[in-house]
Amino acid sequence: MRTRTLFACCLTLTTALASLATQAASSILIWPINPLIEADRQKSAALWLENRGQEAVDLQVRVLAWEQEEFEDRLTPQKQVVGSPPMATLQPGKRQLVRLVNLEPPSAGTLRTYRVLVDEVLPPQPRPSQLGVQFQMRYSVPLFVVGPGAYLDDGAREAPGQGQPLAPELRYRVVDGSNGAFLYLRNLGPAPARLSQVDLSRDSGKQPLAEGLLGYVLPGAQMRWPLPAGVRSGQVQARINESRHKQPLAAE
Repeated sequence: MRTRTLFACCLTLTTALASLATQAASSILIWPINPLIEADRQKSAALWLENRGQEAVDLQVRVLAWEQEEFEDRLTPQKQVVGSPPMATLQPGKRQLVRLVNLEPPSAGTLRTYRVLVDEVLPPQPRPSQLGVQFQMRYSVPLFVVGPGAYLDDGAREAPGQGQPLAPELRYRVVDGSNGAFLYLRNLGPAPARLSQVDLSRDSGKQPLAEGLLGYVLPGAQMRWPLPAGVRSGQVQARINESRHKQPLAAE
């Protein structure tokens, strides 16, 4: 299995099954890429799947709990949110609506983090060739579920007028070790942070770290990323979630 996670405004997942004699491919479009469920406003979120390829494709949809430990993403089974339907066959040019249903809301004023995994289900191969290669593609999107009395403050939405805003609170530090320098980011806030367009401002100028997405830091978690050779310090700036502009981060 080859797994690729792509984050963009409109993402295409390409799946190929190849051998020496035959080759088939399908292209799946999935949107939105940032579904959200706020308990005070809705009980489910919509996820659309569209087959842009030339052949039918079987897909499986799962929702897993998402945590971050030891600088890694951890996905575990859960029963609080389910995808309906969990399986779908998409004919070429057709769409499928998947409802992400929240069966057990978080506690008031809190937020839970999940990953929605969409996997291609490959047909059985009666005589798999040792020379053939099968590729099963996976698409992953984040899902955030907010409990009663709160809303996700993503830096762009207008406040709904009531409830507690949940926003990230980031701290950074640069650590130079035997394996090179790393940027450590800690999220002290109650909401996740998606970081993009990240750079380090130094006396010699700005050092870009990520033109697009750098990654996520979940509430209460700490993540790290390697820095380019020769970079040991600087002021970190980044776009956080849906904010239109970069902002400086506070150092630890």
